[in-house]
Formats: sequence, C-alpha cells, structure tokens
Amino acid sequence: MELIPVIFPTEKEGYLKDLVYKTKDQVGVRCGTVVLKKGDRLPFKTLDYNEIAYLLSGKLSVYTKDGQKAEMNAGDMIYLDKEEIRETDTLEDSRILFFLFKQGNTKED
Repeated sequence: MELIPVIFPTEKEGYLKDLVYKTKDQVGVRCGTVVLKKGDRLPFKTLDYNEIAYLLSGKLSVYTKDGQKAEMNAGDMIYLDKEEIRETDTLEDSRILFFLFKQGNTKED
C-alpha cells in the first residue's frame, strides 16, 4: 500500500505533475495532476497510454481528429484510447487528475 497526496504543479514546475509512475506485470501506470489556465490549448497529439481524466474544476473542450467533441465540466470524466488524436481547449481555469495505462515497457523515449 502506498498513500500518495494529490498535489498540483506549481507555475515553476509547469502544467503537469506525475504522482505515480510504476510498472508491474508488464502494465505501466501513470497518475498525475494538470493545471491549465483559461485560453491554454494542448495541440493535437496521441499518447502511448490509454487515458482516463477526471476534471476536478474548470471547463474544457476536447476534440478528436475524427470530428468528435466533448465539453467537460467539473465532475466529468473522459476516456481516450491511445490511438485517438486529441486536442484540448481550456475554457476556464482547470484542474485535472489523470490516469494512464499501457501494456508493456513504460520507459519514455
């Protein structure tokens, strides 16, 4: 068992803070927090992980390259497959708790 406080990145640290980064039985898990300011945009990208993100506060629009759109409000959760190309617009200052999962090696290149 490991108790981990949920803390958010400071401005000096950037917008993302990893809280957990582990591999066990060939399954990689990352969990962390994100702070985005109104007007921030995370450009189209994919990840090497499947993602579940929980919006603690704020408001976001998430778009996929294939035309899907989701508007997230505080309390909403989203699942994104690692194959989905996504972009995020920050409509209000936002705080996010994210969980990333993948099979195999988790070393980042």
